[in-house]
Amino acid sequence: IRYRSPTGSPIGPGTSGEEKAVTDGIAAIVNTEIITVSELQTEMGDEFFRLKARYDGDELKEHLSQKRLEVLNLLIERKLLVQEAKAKNISVSDEEVDQAWEQTRRNPAGFPQAATQSKDILREELMARRIRDIEVRRGIVVVPQEVRDYFKEHQQRFTSPGTHHIRQILLLPKLDEDRETLKTRAEVLMSQLKEGTSFEKLAELFSDGSESVMGGDLGFVTKDELLAPLHEALDKLSPGEVSPLIETEIGIHILQLEENRPGITQPFEKVKEAIGNRLFQEKIQASHDKWMSSLKDRAYIEIRF
Repeated sequence: IRYRSPTGSPIGPGTSGEEKAVTDGIAAIVNTEIITVSELQTEMGDEFFRLKARYDGDELKEHLSQKRLEVLNLLIERKLLVQEAKAKNISVSDEEVDQAWEQTRRNPAGFPQAATQSKDILREELMARRIRDIEVRRGIVVVPQEVRDYFKEHQQRFTSPGTHHIRQILLLPKLDEDRETLKTRAEVLMSQLKEGTSFEKLAELFSDGSESVMGGDLGFVTKDELLAPLHEALDKLSPGEVSPLIETEIGIHILQLEENRPGITQPFEKVKEAIGNRLFQEKIQASHDKWMSSLKDRAYIEIRF
């Protein structure tokens, strides 16, 4: 992949890191600086072994190639950020680098490659973060009306699903029992229910479900907890009603709906801070993507690896 230099001038002798590249492959050129293959491999870390544990053959090659390009793109972006920081006289002091270095030893999660990186790379990461924070966060605000509008438009995200108190009679096929015989047994129970026999009593006597000892009581459940055919049957019931026979791969079910409880929407005051944070992060990401795209458009980038 090659992007033409904004000035049209080639990358020639004097490119930063050229001496190192003599004994090391060049993975990419970013304006007047290079990213070496060894830098790419260091940044990859243990990714090869993680992928090798999951894939092999051509599939492994494909995933490795994709991961290398992802990591190389991150290195290119970091290089562009550092170059932009230098152009704007943004620097990081030795003291800040030393403090961050000690922090990575105590909490490596802040810098994932801390175990293998040098202080020079750490300095670059700090510079990249600083210029990114300055450029990306500039002028970004979330006003209260945006938060309220989001809450109104996405109320389902803040509403718990409704629950349904149901009882079940479940008939499982006995050894060597065909489907028709099973259905006949279920129809006998259905006839008794229509004649007024207690659902709870029939569940205790005949249901094969573990809840039979409680009269088939499944308690309050959400529709997502049920098999699709049970979910569909429940949609058609009102409290007190009994479903027709429901056939699934498990067996034959009969449901009785006891009670519906609607979902509960969290109050705006409780979720407004979380919504504000979400909107702020979305704006940050959009600003970052736009700014990074602009940096790449103005840069000479050549991927050789």
